[in-house]
Amino acid sequence: MTSASPTAGKRTWAEDDPRRARIAVKKDGILDAALEVFLTEGFTGASMERVAAAASVSKMTVYRHFESKEALFLATINRHCAQIYDVETHAPARTREEASEALLEFGWTFINTIVAYDVMALWRMLVGEVSRFPEIGAHFYDVAPARTIAVIERILSGIMPPAEAKGRASAFMHMLMGDTHQRLILRKSERDDAMPDFGPQIELAVKLVMGA
Repeated sequence: MTSASPTAGKRTWAEDDPRRARIAVKKDGILDAALEVFLTEGFTGASMERVAAAASVSKMTVYRHFESKEALFLATINRHCAQIYDVETHAPARTREEASEALLEFGWTFINTIVAYDVMALWRMLVGEVSRFPEIGAHFYDVAPARTIAVIERILSGIMPPAEAKGRASAFMHMLMGDTHQRLILRKSERDDAMPDFGPQIELAVKLVMGA
């Protein structure tokens, strides 16, 4: 496991401070470079040095933003998924009809995010590395599937008890992915061939989760 450099004492800047924007641009550049390096060299073959070279920054700059290669890898995946993890942007539904509409919309947002080429490639890589780096898998669950379920749970929280909302939220996420996502991840199907299957799958998931 890559050793982390100290990150304590990081400065924070005001929202309107131009340095904040420059830092954000530099961080985006590092993530762009990391994606390229991970996709071409794999998780094991990638290094913070290679990412720094690809981003045209120093290794210390990379460590200043990401404390380890594992943290950088997870950030590279999660960068594509921010819109499906933002729990607070999804208000609790007030009626079953409102919940169904919100779940249908979220279902498509979720699927379009997770079937993006880069996300699928990194997902396959993650699964392949979990046996050697179990902490990556555990942390990924906390920052990705668990937060996705939390979004769905929040949508349902206005129309059903907490325990029921949580159980149905978990079921809904897995029904959204279903066999179609499994075929894509295992390269049984190509993305363009599989996409038409998601429509009926999402609609069925909404009906089942919203059932009595």
